[in-house]
Amino acid sequence: MAFQLIDLHDQQGNITCPHCQHAVLDWEQEQYIQPCEHTLFMAMDLGFEYISDEFETTMQRSVDDIHADDENSNVFDEITRATFTDFLIYKADLGVEGMYRYIGFSGK
Repeated sequence: MAFQLIDLHDQQGNITCPHCQHAVLDWEQEQYIQPCEHTLFMAMDLGFEYISDEFETTMQRSVDDIHADDENSNVFDEITRATFTDFLIYKADLGVEGMYRYIGFSGK
């Protein structure tokens, strides 16, 4: 398996990078999304909020193509089909039935 999935149960909790402890998701900040050098992507089932060039090049479709075809796209499936290896996916419930946020990290 190319990735490890970690389920987070606190949808309102801040999320820190497991490698550098930078707060990549901090609800107390106006700009609450602050990727660090280890962040590969930040996405919700609705689409991508951030993606590194390094990760996007390993995906089967570009983010632009995924967003343009949003009726037929599944963000989690798109992420997990990438050929990038050895990364973590933090999965956090958005508080809406069946909707999640996904944050990918790599120590590479």
